[in-house]
Amino acid sequence: MTVDKISEGIPNDSFDTCQGEHIPEYLKGMSNEHLIKSFYMMEKTPEVTQLRVLQDILKSAQNTEFGKKMGFSEIKTIDDFRNRVPFSDYAQVEGEIERLKAGAHDVFFNGAAASFIATSGSTGVPKLLPESKNGELVKGLVSQIRAIILLMLAPEVMVPGKKVLAIANPSEYGKTEGGIPIGSASGQAAKDMPVEMLKKMVLPPEMMLAKDLSNEATDYLTIRYALAEKHLVGVVCSNIAHFNILLKKMNATAADLLEDISTGQISEKISIDQALREKLVAHLQPNPERAEELRTILAQKKTLDVAEIWPEFSVVSCWMSSSAAKIVADVKKILPPTVKFLEWGYGASEGKFNIPDRPQDAAGLLALFGYFFEFLPVGSTDGKTRLAHELTEGDYYELIITSYSGLYRYNMKDIVCVTEINDQIPRIVFVCKESEYLAIENQKMRIYEIERTLQTVAAKQNEEIRFYQIFWDQDNKKLVFILEPYSNTLNSEVFKQVLENHLFEMNFCYKQLREAYQLLAAEVILVKDGYRDSLFTRSIMPGKNVNQTKLPTFVKKYPESDWITCWAKEGEK
Repeated sequence: MTVDKISEGIPNDSFDTCQGEHIPEYLKGMSNEHLIKSFYMMEKTPEVTQLRVLQDILKSAQNTEFGKKMGFSEIKTIDDFRNRVPFSDYAQVEGEIERLKAGAHDVFFNGAAASFIATSGSTGVPKLLPESKNGELVKGLVSQIRAIILLMLAPEVMVPGKKVLAIANPSEYGKTEGGIPIGSASGQAAKDMPVEMLKKMVLPPEMMLAKDLSNEATDYLTIRYALAEKHLVGVVCSNIAHFNILLKKMNATAADLLEDISTGQISEKISIDQALREKLVAHLQPNPERAEELRTILAQKKTLDVAEIWPEFSVVSCWMSSSAAKIVADVKKILPPTVKFLEWGYGASEGKFNIPDRPQDAAGLLALFGYFFEFLPVGSTDGKTRLAHELTEGDYYELIITSYSGLYRYNMKDIVCVTEINDQIPRIVFVCKESEYLAIENQKMRIYEIERTLQTVAAKQNEEIRFYQIFWDQDNKKLVFILEPYSNTLNSEVFKQVLENHLFEMNFCYKQLREAYQLLAAEVILVKDGYRDSLFTRSIMPGKNVNQTKLPTFVKKYPESDWITCWAKEGEK
């Protein structure tokens, strides 16, 4: 049976006692135990839950400018909603967002914007997305549920005396011209953590709230506080590349760090505001015993090894999907094998969309209570979307969201994959941006297709690729694969030939282009160890850090010659 009518009479125990409250308000009043039980109950009824959420969003916004224009009060079915409300993107709502920044009311949702979230886009000019009060509640609820599940999967975090390192962006950057606060998605996530988790943080509030710290100072202080804490059990961050780079900086600046720990100071080499320095130092205590312990480890191991400096380290929560998967694989090699990796969760400035609940699994359950989801099959030309209970395992979709914060049928331009469906309950994982493809002579080669090919070829040769990028050399009509391997045993000539054969056999677009002589055989460039990390540090935009930096897979130039170790070209041996 298909439930299409948006009716007050749809039975769903999760919402039957809302008593006039909107769904986010109702859920926010629950205890942690009740919230988790309600979450899993909602997941078991995706069709009904999503109808209730859509009903609630439309009802809450029916008297707004947009709600009146679209006739929200007259919408009775999902088909009505689809027919009345077109797809949207940022460009189509940017004008109204400018009004909201100035303090306008009742534009997309009731009242003024409660806050704005700055994107970490690649253009250098962040976009600002408005949040309603209910939208803020939804994100807070997702963060709360994620944190509760993390603690269920890693209960050692809550043992008295244990500490956690949270690497986040500032929760507030400033204010709009209307005086409305502007923050970051990851900073908001840190702020939304349960009180129990906040008490576990190794970084002091004064540092986490500081707005004018340079990247160099932030990294040094983060390492300094973490290294001083022997009972660190885990790290929570979005981009694990940042933690990886911090570990390398820790060894590079070990002498200064150990001196600071010993004396209870912060090195004068680190440039920070004097008032902040005094606040931080006032709470520091000399710890010569810890410093000596670390010096002994450094002398014996020739490195500040994680297993030695933090013997109880056991959990990492971070992004594990898409390009982050290779960074996770890299970091795993320098951590104890018993460390559990838990997915941070798929989200963006526009929302937080899934809730992972399994160790070592990048996929998660949809946050059905907070957004109305639609899924547009990749390659679809008819514009017909599927709902959360209508998905197919293994298929790829563009994600379309409707939110309490005024985004209606908003195309995230993200591609997600359904990794599993169990009794209509889908698990989704972020794959890539919709724009991440190569367009060659009207053919599209998507990044996830190329990723699968590289994984297969590397596995056939018993090799691992730490990092890769692809340069489309239009002048010479060839794809150049830039690879940073784990070992120096990778034979670039053999890899090139196997890669070429596999692309020809398994990728229809590639085969067509090669047979039409519109594309020459692929080439392979091997680069030195450390190339990826150098790109992170070189790619940081002003006011951002590694945590906010994403490296492109498709690039527009060759790597610098001093990074190249080998180049397997067509026709050369």
